[in-house]
Amino acid sequence: MPAERDSQTTRAATKPAPIPLTLRVMRLLFSRLGHVLPGIMGAWAYRLWFHTRRCPESAAGQRAVASAVRETLPVDSIPIAVYSWGSGPVVLFIHGWSGRGSQAAALVKPLTAAGYRLIAVDAPGHGETPGDRTNILECAAVIRAVSATYGPVCGAITHSFGGMVLAYAMNHGVSVDRVACISAPARVEFLVDRFARILSMPAPVVAEFNRRLEQRFDENIWDLVSTDTNARNLTAPALVIHDVDDEGVPWQQGQQIAAAWPGAQFIKTQGLGHSRILRDPATVKTVVDFITTGSAA
Repeated sequence: MPAERDSQTTRAATKPAPIPLTLRVMRLLFSRLGHVLPGIMGAWAYRLWFHTRRCPESAAGQRAVASAVRETLPVDSIPIAVYSWGSGPVVLFIHGWSGRGSQAAALVKPLTAAGYRLIAVDAPGHGETPGDRTNILECAAVIRAVSATYGPVCGAITHSFGGMVLAYAMNHGVSVDRVACISAPARVEFLVDRFARILSMPAPVVAEFNRRLEQRFDENIWDLVSTDTNARNLTAPALVIHDVDDEGVPWQQGQQIAAAWPGAQFIKTQGLGHSRILRDPATVKTVVDFITTGSAA
């Protein structure tokens, strides 16, 4: 069983953002047409699943990118944007879905000051890397290429979907000495259920979506890429951090990953949500301490 402790970090709750008009229209279409046209609507949902959306660059992210050494790494004919800061043993930051490499901004100063080289990438269809769609296997191929080009990788820090990508990549040959996994989903089923709820997809559409997913990848896709399944085979020390007020991925998903990852330590924070946790000074210090010393105490 993983070690577990609570963080006392707190933040005021934020007001939910209004639902965009585009999403309201899509929900209406799925709820009204899903029962009568499940094949067509399922095919549409399947295309939407792989579609990426670029998040705006924060001011801190802009400053971080401006101070980075910027390179391009071709991976399967895709020019992957690579950012690096400092010199020394390599620590890799892996962003989540709709994220970008510059979300590592708060990690730059403490890691480089400790004598490490921080490397972050923009996944296909994210940040400065071209494209408008990707999938976990493609993202894992990017991690393999980065590891082969810039490694060995002494540590990796992941956010959200990035944790799922790294666990898959490590279970398929990528070597990382130590991992800090932040706000990650444990199961593909959870992601599909959330996707279906967001779009108000009725059961026949979900069934068609699942059929297409299994047809393209594997009937066992549910275990093949799920974080907890891949984590069971990993031996690298891991720190799993999740906020109890995470509005995108419930903290129980993180707990599930920590329970599956042999020897992992699990830390809960409070009031940081899904993304602010990456900028929280206490969380950043905990992560950097773990990556650099092996201790999150």
